[in-house]
Amino acid sequence: MIHRKKILLIIFVIYVIARIALNLPALDKPRELADTTAYLRISREPIQNQKFWGDARPFVFPLLLKISQQDVSTAAAFHLGFSILAWGFLALAISASFRASYLTLFSFGLILALSLIRHLASWDYVMMTESLSVTFFVLFLALGIWLTQREVWRSYKVVLLIITAFFLAFTRDTNAYLLVMFAGMLTLAVIFRWTKLRALILVASFLVIFFINNYTADIGGRWIFPLNNIVGKRILPDTSALEYFQSCGMPVTPELLALADSFANGQDRAFYESPALNDYRAWLLENGKSCYLKYLLSNPIRSIADSLTRFDTLIRFDNLNKFFARKYDPVIPYYLEPLIYPVNFILPLWVVLTAISLLAVWKRAWESNPLWGITILLCLPTLLHLFITWHGDAMASERHALSVGLQLALCFWMTAFLILEQFVARYLSRRSPSAT
Repeated sequence: MIHRKKILLIIFVIYVIARIALNLPALDKPRELADTTAYLRISREPIQNQKFWGDARPFVFPLLLKISQQDVSTAAAFHLGFSILAWGFLALAISASFRASYLTLFSFGLILALSLIRHLASWDYVMMTESLSVTFFVLFLALGIWLTQREVWRSYKVVLLIITAFFLAFTRDTNAYLLVMFAGMLTLAVIFRWTKLRALILVASFLVIFFINNYTADIGGRWIFPLNNIVGKRILPDTSALEYFQSCGMPVTPELLALADSFANGQDRAFYESPALNDYRAWLLENGKSCYLKYLLSNPIRSIADSLTRFDTLIRFDNLNKFFARKYDPVIPYYLEPLIYPVNFILPLWVVLTAISLLAVWKRAWESNPLWGITILLCLPTLLHLFITWHGDAMASERHALSVGLQLALCFWMTAFLILEQFVARYLSRRSPSAT
């Protein structure tokens, strides 16, 4: 056991050195994008001001910028350090779920290697929410695994998980919907007596976090920009969609139709500032969200198909390089990345992982290893997560789907580790009688 711990420590030290030493130049000059200006603006608001907590962007990244005194290099260093700690914790939590030394070492090293993939690691040097969103998700998952590794739940573990869930939700609004998905699945697990009533503590906490997030999103109007993107890019150019929105009362005027195929900030911010669209803006505030939700639910097959047909493209993220910091240098060679981070045959992979998860539910696989329960919770909402991400905004869809790609990759490897554990256990059990 001591020998194994020493090997894990050596692997982690090498990992830390690689992440820091190979990209020191990128820390000096992280990448700033168009949205960075908005986060910097919010970070300059007094912390006691409502504008800081309920503005057009969630507060977590602006809070980091405020702590960093708007020094982007300091913020990037925090991104990197926080990411290293979270991924190290996740690797340790997953590896601790297995007794066999070979699987402990393999899972630990593989999870750390996954964190080095440019789809995930490159964002540490970009002044956006991607790094924090990925890291809080990784920490949230690690805490969930840690919580379930003992029969008795420790209150401090539950509190840490809930706090992390809160910061996860307020890093990116889509993450709040992910918490609702987990809450729904935990509720079903309680109903079918797959888990104990104590899981309702997490259900209630996740739902409270979601409603607080939704309340602040309404205060800051965080949904207006993405919904205008959707209207411009997906509703106005589509005759049937346009007719549905018109039936909801959307005032369709020549001035609005002229914005077809435009983003919310396009054509001199006409969606926000054109006097001819005053009636449209009033309708959007009053009925826009409800109409869009009804539109998606009016033809769920079409809405789901719109997401699924773009699954591969979104996860592959061909334009990722354009977001790199100028001096960022990927640790893992490009040609090795597909072996660690799935970017091909995504739809068949999702189908297989979903089928395995459903089979694991039927077999109550978590009774043999609690990690199965976390894996099932992670895998089954993947499609719904993709659905919300795709239909949540028409701008930068690949970047917004980054968390879905992370979810799928973690599902793949956690499932692979668990199947490998069962396969080897059965192989050894068949050999043992002949050996005696």
